[in-house]
Amino acid sequence: MRLLVVATGLGTTAAFALTPLPKPAASAEVEAGKSAPYVGAWSVSMPTMEVGTRDTDYAICTLPVRIEAANETHIFYLGPRDVEADAAMELVPDQVGARWEPIAGGPIFFAIWINPDTFYLYDTVPETDADWGMPFVYRRCE
Repeated sequence: MRLLVVATGLGTTAAFALTPLPKPAASAEVEAGKSAPYVGAWSVSMPTMEVGTRDTDYAICTLPVRIEAANETHIFYLGPRDVEADAAMELVPDQVGARWEPIAGGPIFFAIWINPDTFYLYDTVPETDADWGMPFVYRRCE
């Protein structure tokens, strides 16, 4: 991750901001279109773009997102307080990741594995370099 320094030109005052995350390299260790790697409990955060500001946490390991396999290519997604999942999502290999397509209809998401315990999820299939910059970061809970 690079640090961008913006000088105001007014004395020694400077503001620091992070550039968006670059397009990640997909892990060759994980087959993105299969449900097994996704199964488990996950913390979820979104990185901030400001130095000194904490990432936004959407789920933590004491109250995680849970993903269950419906079959080899479909998953059930349960939010931190969900007791029952909505309809399953089909995992469709696409580029270096997999689209999550709800079988009952609805928004399509895109996941790319960073390593066997981390994947990024996007609310659309990234098309430009800037689209890769703001993922939801899923980290496996122990």
